[in-house]
Amino acid sequence: MIASADEFPTSSSGYLGHPDFVMLGALPASGRLVAGARVLAGRIDTRALVEDNRRLPPWAGEGLTFVFRYGAVVSITGPDETPGRIDAALARYLRDPAGMIEVETAEISLTRHGTDRIGEEGQILLADGDEARLTLVAIVLARSVVLSRDEVLVSQAFDRIAPLVSDLRETGRTRAPVRQAMQLVGEVLAARHRVMAKVQADERPDVLWDNPELDRLYARLEAEHELDDRAEVLERKFVALGDFAEVLLNIIQDKRAFRLELAIIALIAFEIVLALFNMHWR
Repeated sequence: MIASADEFPTSSSGYLGHPDFVMLGALPASGRLVAGARVLAGRIDTRALVEDNRRLPPWAGEGLTFVFRYGAVVSITGPDETPGRIDAALARYLRDPAGMIEVETAEISLTRHGTDRIGEEGQILLADGDEARLTLVAIVLARSVVLSRDEVLVSQAFDRIAPLVSDLRETGRTRAPVRQAMQLVGEVLAARHRVMAKVQADERPDVLWDNPELDRLYARLEAEHELDDRAEVLERKFVALGDFAEVLLNIIQDKRAFRLELAIIALIAFEIVLALFNMHWR
């Protein structure tokens, strides 16, 4: 049975009192559903969401929503419904709101019989609307949309550092604004921390420990969205960007050391000239 929004069901684990996710609303009665995953922020204050004594407004017709601590939100609604009011109501709980909102959708059909499987066109076919099944689907979609957002971020980072790499190859020096490139690399490294430490895109969801019969469903969802492969590729790119950031840092330090040496030489030369000047006038 899916709980109502007033009960604020949450996951059993979390960080410093912040639940990994909060589940709100109720599953629509329709057998055909649409799951919409999006990244709204770098982090969502799930503890405040649970503890807020003013509560959120009732969401009749808004469907079932999973709010994840690492900034992703997944809403499961009927085919003609949109979760617009949910995002507006969650705005107060967003920390570091996303400038670019990445969105992924998937069709869900409750077959009420047979086995869980992935259809030929990617639709998710579930044996029933059990809470554990829907939670597993939401977790996979949330991880996938975060990976999509970070894939875009990494691609932008490589585009931005391309002129720096070209300058280093051709002249051995960089003419492009190094500070901006370093800021972008810093954003990517923060994304690496988010994916590896918070999203845990390549780790087994906790819901499977209590529901081992859903292992096969998770394997199919993971394969459909290529979570392990994408996380591995991102990790390699993160490492490459980290290496490049180290090179840039060394270049900056060398430039500063060279300027310091020039300043010392200039100071010594000035002292010599001053000493000669004093000797001459004596």
